[in-house]
Amino acid sequence: MGKIISIVNQKGGVGKTTTTVNLGASLTIEKQKVLLIDFDQQANATISLGINREDINYDIVDILLNSAEVEDVILKTNVESLDIIPASIRLSQLEDLLYNTDYKEWILYKKIENLKNKYDYILIDCPPSLGLIIDNALFASDSVIIPVECGFYAYDALTQMVNKIDEVQKIKKINIEGILLTKLDNRNTFGYKIVDKVRFMFPNKTFKTIISASSHIQEAPMYGKTVIQFSYNSRGSKEYRELAKEILGKE
Repeated sequence: MGKIISIVNQKGGVGKTTTTVNLGASLTIEKQKVLLIDFDQQANATISLGINREDINYDIVDILLNSAEVEDVILKTNVESLDIIPASIRLSQLEDLLYNTDYKEWILYKKIENLKNKYDYILIDCPPSLGLIIDNALFASDSVIIPVECGFYAYDALTQMVNKIDEVQKIKKINIEGILLTKLDNRNTFGYKIVDKVRFMFPNKTFKTIISASSHIQEAPMYGKTVIQFSYNSRGSKEYRELAKEILGKE
């Protein structure tokens, strides 16, 4: 039985898509079959894996609106054992499209629960918000990874995200898989202060692995590749592969 993990933080620019894509690829190196769900209207996870918008016949919205079967929406990527359900700009209209739908927070859960029999991990790349899309992602998930940029504003947003998860926990079981510190600039001592602060607040929930600021990580999506494909021996690649091992070691 597979595991569904949402990568969430209502603040943008903290590394959610980067983490979803590169963690997914790193898990496949560990012989895991992985499905990514792009749940962000910007569709950055989809594009990062070299998939052109023009080649997409269906996307996640079609699944939620019953206009396509899940199996018809899943696409192969250029990473072996890594599939994706793509996104589109239509996600921006989701709240309106589902306005009169009962139990609309549970739709994604109902659609993808059976996929846990086909994949070891299902990773959901979430947008920077706290609306209906996030509710669907959290209600569908077994756990969450919260990327936190090593800067003040991202740290401040962490407490809001934890409060949101606490609300969901009153309705269903969902765990914090881990808080992932990202974009650490080794030349800046302030970043290490954020590391210490987060680890002090969440000593048992913060990953040991830290993702450094990396030009390789930034450049890889331009070529439709993960950093593992683009520069296997780079620091960013090694860190995401370590993260995958850390998650597998917790199972």
